[in-house]
Amino acid sequence: MEFNSHSNILVIDDSKLNRAVIRDTLSGMSMTIHECENGAEGLDQLASNRFDLILVDTVMPIMDGITFLKEFKQNTGKEFIPTILMTGSDDLNSKIKGLNVGADDFLQKPINQKELVARVCSLLRLKRTHDQLYEKNELINKELFAARKIQQFIIPESFSHVPYPSITGRYMPMEDIGGDFYDCYNISPEETGILIADVTGHGIPAALIVTMTKMIFSIYAPKYKSTAGLFSRVNFEIREMLLENQYITGFYAIYNKSKGLLRFTNAGHVQPYIYRRSKNKIIPLDTNGFFLGILEDANYEEKAIRIEAGDRFLLYTDGVTELKNSDKKEYGSDGLISFMLENKDVFGDVFCDELISSLHKHCHRDKRNDDIAFLNIEF
Repeated sequence: MEFNSHSNILVIDDSKLNRAVIRDTLSGMSMTIHECENGAEGLDQLASNRFDLILVDTVMPIMDGITFLKEFKQNTGKEFIPTILMTGSDDLNSKIKGLNVGADDFLQKPINQKELVARVCSLLRLKRTHDQLYEKNELINKELFAARKIQQFIIPESFSHVPYPSITGRYMPMEDIGGDFYDCYNISPEETGILIADVTGHGIPAALIVTMTKMIFSIYAPKYKSTAGLFSRVNFEIREMLLENQYITGFYAIYNKSKGLLRFTNAGHVQPYIYRRSKNKIIPLDTNGFFLGILEDANYEEKAIRIEAGDRFLLYTDGVTELKNSDKKEYGSDGLISFMLENKDVFGDVFCDELISSLHKHCHRDKRNDDIAFLNIEF
């Protein structure tokens, strides 16, 4: 079998006869054969040359094939170089050891030339496929990195543009990019809009919807004095943008500083909480309202609550309360309420960092299965 690109083959065998058979069989097939007599020489060759495939004998002086494979596999990094271990006909023990240290195939001695060609060509095809997939994966990772950088501009890191109340937050996507987002809007000198939302799904599809939805909210939030009115308008605007079975949950509130009043609407989102310092209790906030992007004529309810000095308003996505530990126990609304009560005298970024730490203690960050986002508003 001929290959479109040239291949460098490393043959490690103390038998001149075996090396000659391999060289004579493969050298006419767009392959250059490099030879050495033991594993130590093979490692030296690998330090200065690039190879597409390695054939290594099991029994050799100085360094045998199994020892070579152990050293080689520890130092290959991300590159995939397939290896064929050459063994005797009844050397089952060497084959088992070879599998354990990473041999990709076996070749029985004495060498059959047709079998040699078949196994070498098969592994070279595998390598080429691997390398192509690796290159594509690297390109995807670069694109995801760029998308994450863009999303970092979409998700605010600071709310210094809002003079009052004090607002801090954290966003941790499960993947490089995610489907949760939040934002705040200066509607008037007296009014501040506060939004948190969650797009179904993860990754690029969810992130694209996040980008479009955030833009729509940014356009219409300053134009609506009603939280229910804003959700109705956004629901109308995004219905045609969403993919099949895709929707958005959201919670939007407008705080009027002069009146000390918080008006709010929930569109199928998890209930946020008010911590009322004067009574040391937690107040859940909720209204009637369906997901955004599902129904053409969805109706949204609007309610209001008085805000007192010292209150805390915590909005979050379901990735917080549905976070499961190794025993499948959720962090839960009880866990979040307990945290708020235990940390009632912790404020700002320190409060956010402590909540992240509490979530990580419940479940390691690598074990999460959803995005996490929350906003901490202190009055």
